[in-house]
Amino acid sequence: MKLRVYQNDWFLNMGIVGFMTILEKADKLHDSVIIKDNYLEFDSKLLQDFSGYYFQYFIDEYRISNRLKGTLQNYKGVIKKNPDKIKEYLKRVKDTVKHQADKVKKFDKENYEILKTNMDLLGKIKNYEQFEDVEKYMDDILEIFKKQHIDEKLTLNLYKYVVGDNYFGQVSFFNVSKSAYDLEGLKKVMYNDYLLSIVSYGELIDVIESDDIERVKKEVSEKLDFFKEEVESKNISKNSIKNIEKIYKEVFKYINKKKGIKEIKEYIESLSTCKMCGDYSGIVSNYTESNFAPLAVSAANSTNLYWNMDTTFEICDICKLMLFCTPAGATIVNKRYLTNEENEFYSYLNVDTSLKELYEKNQSLRVQRDKENPFSETILDIAEENQKKSEWQLKNILFVEFKGSIEAKKSKLNYFDMPVYLAKFISKQYELIKFIYDINLKNSVMDYLLNEKDLKSLIFLKLRDYLDEESRGIIKSNRNTIDVFKTVKIRALLQVYKKGGNDMNKKVLHFRLDEIRKMGLQVREKYNERKEDKKIASIGYRLLNLIKSGNKVDFMNDFFKIIVGFELIVPKSVINVMSERDFDFETFGYAFISGLLGEEDEDKKGNNDQKINENKQNGQ
Repeated sequence: MKLRVYQNDWFLNMGIVGFMTILEKADKLHDSVIIKDNYLEFDSKLLQDFSGYYFQYFIDEYRISNRLKGTLQNYKGVIKKNPDKIKEYLKRVKDTVKHQADKVKKFDKENYEILKTNMDLLGKIKNYEQFEDVEKYMDDILEIFKKQHIDEKLTLNLYKYVVGDNYFGQVSFFNVSKSAYDLEGLKKVMYNDYLLSIVSYGELIDVIESDDIERVKKEVSEKLDFFKEEVESKNISKNSIKNIEKIYKEVFKYINKKKGIKEIKEYIESLSTCKMCGDYSGIVSNYTESNFAPLAVSAANSTNLYWNMDTTFEICDICKLMLFCTPAGATIVNKRYLTNEENEFYSYLNVDTSLKELYEKNQSLRVQRDKENPFSETILDIAEENQKKSEWQLKNILFVEFKGSIEAKKSKLNYFDMPVYLAKFISKQYELIKFIYDINLKNSVMDYLLNEKDLKSLIFLKLRDYLDEESRGIIKSNRNTIDVFKTVKIRALLQVYKKGGNDMNKKVLHFRLDEIRKMGLQVREKYNERKEDKKIASIGYRLLNLIKSGNKVDFMNDFFKIIVGFELIVPKSVINVMSERDFDFETFGYAFISGLLGEEDEDKKGNNDQKINENKQNGQ
């Protein structure tokens, strides 16, 4: 039977992307699947071996031996750089290995003893002169974890724990009662729970479409005998074939009543239809949170949210399978620059475009997952494409990130779509963001933009950090006030785009802000010439606090006292500040302080890229 799966809501699309990812890993996507603009088409027979493709994909993604290899290599490198701390780092190595070795002990005591011996030998290392021995013991440990039965067992347990808790709970092979199953056992459970009914349904439809009643009778009779034997031998649970067995039995009744193919087809068409895709009938069951937990929909506990308190929402086994592939459609993102909140998410990019392009965009996101914020990188990559095309795509894009825990009974789900002004801004001004060299700041800027948060709080925090350094007389080598100034410009330009300003507004803004920062640099230089550089921090704190409190009058009074005191020329842009004609008071203040805390050398190093960037943006 030819199956078609159409693009739908973001979560089903994520499953389709995951399904395609698994098949591509198995080299089956392009040979076995027809990819059209808005749907996939494949034969139901493809699913006969899909459980093998599914587990192989996730074994490769979560492989314990690869993770341990990376960890041990990192420790070798750290020890080489810090030989005097070898004992401290080896203790950490032992703790890491012991965590996994204790699991090995439960099913392979012989190899556990070898691991224990090597851990004990690592514990006896006294100094860096024995580093060759360290490398040997680590390599011997890794070889044990590379043994197929050990690697497979630990990897599957990790996969089931992580994915089960975030996506599905204790359903199917994720249930703790299946914890002793090996790979072949797990593949069989998955086939029975997610694939058997679809394959059997496809076989039934194919034989019905032949219009040969004798072939239908033979197929149905043999399949019912198969179901009976498998249930009696406990190879299949009665519950997993409940729907498809019922359909086969009903068809068998029709045949015994001398009904023809036409009546059988009418019966199939009369069955309940999937409410998610609207395409398939009969092999349906009620949607539950175990189908896709991140949505946090527990119908049984939320009857008051449903019309007439009817919680019935039936989905077909094909949609259920697609949702079961969602972990392969998402990308794990670690936002290490977020320090005081949850910083690991599953991320997905939904684009209102062709299925092929949707798949490619998410593969691009996956390729960049090792970066601090792959969303940011993907957005900037889109912006670098043809400008009109990128603007359209950014307007029609949905970013989803989520992190759930069924065990903790919580689910965090963030949606980001892009308003028209922001799509225009990023497509035309992306280089201003791209050339922020402070990675943490750049990622934070993108987070603020996607969440439509005012950048002034981020600018304030960054300038305050620099003022703290200034007050202690410590100026770090990686300090970059040019990046903060670029963030000030981004904020000011966003306001122009929100108001639909023209290119002249943008050119004037760049020029005026450059003038203001230059004044800050001149003031700093004057304080340094007078050997009064210690005053910079106290003045900066006062000005920053006046900005935060919105005290424009006192800020401007202090500003003019400083400028007049040093006999500096006041640029025209300052005259417009009180009326906020070119930009708001905060923009003026932050631009000035970024110069006050800057250095001429820093400007020379950072300004070349900035000028090239601005010339492109201004059409020069």
